[in-house]
Amino acid sequence: MEQYDMIGARFEESKSTAAFSAADTFTLAAALGDVLDLAVLDLACGYGYNTRLLAERGARKVLGVDISEEMVRLARAHEARRPLGVEYLVSDVARLPRLEPFGLATAVYLFNYAPSRAALRDMFRAIHANLAAGGRLLAIVPNPAPVPEDDWEVYGVRRLERIPSGEAPLLRMEFLTEPPTPFQHYEWQLADFERAARDAGFAVVGWQPVSPPPPDEERDESFWQVYRERPISSLMTCTA
Repeated sequence: MEQYDMIGARFEESKSTAAFSAADTFTLAAALGDVLDLAVLDLACGYGYNTRLLAERGARKVLGVDISEEMVRLARAHEARRPLGVEYLVSDVARLPRLEPFGLATAVYLFNYAPSRAALRDMFRAIHANLAAGGRLLAIVPNPAPVPEDDWEVYGVRRLERIPSGEAPLLRMEFLTEPPTPFQHYEWQLADFERAARDAGFAVVGWQPVSPPPPDEERDESFWQVYRERPISSLMTCTA
């Protein structure tokens, strides 16, 4: 994940402007429910966008975790400018130590960076070990799709190339910032995520499509209707 040390602030630009990010955030926020007095773990927290959302919702404790030192540096800078009591930790989720029983964990685009099924299982096992009995994991994961047939540029991301690699293809992509920001991840099937979650001990695994936010002057209903038909991501809900 050293690529995000290089991306830095340009990832912030993509997160704040891309249509797919708006849909992901709207979906995650709607799924959170009441987090008041919960201890919450935000994994692959990046620069802390969703981490701060959890704190603003009234969570008792919020810990953001990311493998990128640069992303955590940016997150801590946001916290210094506007303190919300959020803490941050640099760690590979697959090697995350047992910290405490959290009532909720969130993970937005984490599991698609696992290079193998073993690494994928390790991620889910580490999360399960840090959840209280009955605790939830809410994860936004990318949907697999043909390349280059799916054109997602209007949503803020471009898929460039699928490269055969080990147990899952490697996807070369770019955020459509100015200039474009390259990144890459692995293309797992949704069934792979579910199998890893169940192997890790999650008793219940559910799925729902991402829900776009209400239309506005920038993105009208026809824009979001096309997105609903071929969404970039899905919401995975796991219960320990």
